[in-house]
Amino acid sequence: MTLVVAVLVVVVVVGSIAEISAQSAPERLMIDRAYAKLASRVVAASNRTGAALASLLAGAPSLPNGPLPYTARAQIQQGLDAAVAASSAESVDALALAPPTPSGDFAPRFTAVLGQRSAAASAVRDAIDGLLGMAPLPVAGAPTESPAPPPPAVSPGQASQRLAAAGTLLQRADRGYASLASDLRRGRISGAGRIDLPPSAWVAGTASPLAPAQLGALPAALEASAALVPFHQLVITAVGLSPAALPSATPNDPAGSGLIGVSCGSPASVVPGATPTVLPPTGSVAALVTVTNCGTVAESGIAVTGTLALADPPGTPAPPPGARGSSTRSVVSLLSGRSQALVLPAFRVAGGHLYTLTISLVLAGTAAAQQNPAGTTQEFLLQVSQ
Repeated sequence: MTLVVAVLVVVVVVGSIAEISAQSAPERLMIDRAYAKLASRVVAASNRTGAALASLLAGAPSLPNGPLPYTARAQIQQGLDAAVAASSAESVDALALAPPTPSGDFAPRFTAVLGQRSAAASAVRDAIDGLLGMAPLPVAGAPTESPAPPPPAVSPGQASQRLAAAGTLLQRADRGYASLASDLRRGRISGAGRIDLPPSAWVAGTASPLAPAQLGALPAALEASAALVPFHQLVITAVGLSPAALPSATPNDPAGSGLIGVSCGSPASVVPGATPTVLPPTGSVAALVTVTNCGTVAESGIAVTGTLALADPPGTPAPPPGARGSSTRSVVSLLSGRSQALVLPAFRVAGGHLYTLTISLVLAGTAAAQQNPAGTTQEFLLQVSQ
């Protein structure tokens, strides 16, 4: 009797499981197809990202330098940053598709593909940035636009190896996606029926710009580009005085405004003539300085110095202590094509005296390679009214 009861219990349980499984098949199919529909949107975005990155790298060695800030280096950096940001977002979007979780290993295999593409895009950017001495641009809306430090420098050989490895990772992601799409079409994952995903491949054959061999050859092509050779040019493009000068024209300041202004197109270091710029009666004077990075690379730690020195004729009684000259220093960091305005700390002055005010850039590190010093100093001859 006990054996009969046990058999009946087993039959009931097995039958119940079969019935539940049969009843859940439509629901399972609905979940799998809904997941596939959402995944297809991520795939479409990923296809656009891969195509944009391939187009960028194919044309990178031949990009020309446009007007600042649209240099060849800036165009490459913007494209790389966009690919990294987009592929990272697509990887996050893939992870967010579940729950509800589709059948079998559908979700983990799909997210793995998007994760590999994101990792490869980052590896490509790091290798090219390390080769060219570039760094990711600040994110729009970030509290500061100071240039980020570049990743560790890499040799052409190292960059070639890292780029080829990124291409191999992209190929692996493409194969993983193709295998997943095939299994879904043949019903090997979702037993509830056929599931279709759109085609997706970042590496379209051995000639693709994202293929390992093509990526491995990219560093040599980038190094051969004249437009990508670093060009350093920092210029003091404007200097004003506070308090403002009294109207008194000088050869270098016909309007008598007490202002100096130059441009990246015609950098120049202005020196005063014999006629001074006249200030109203004041006990201090400050310089309002604008520094512009007219070069093609970001510059960091550039010192902006101000020096005030007496320029009285011999025999003139000395001004009070503290008003006989001093110096000040500020530091700026600038992206290519960007400017920064700053107000140097005020200098103490005394009425009835002449001063020479010199504003200079102290170039260090890579910026010291600047070949043309024009515009790195600006100078005033000041006369303080009594």
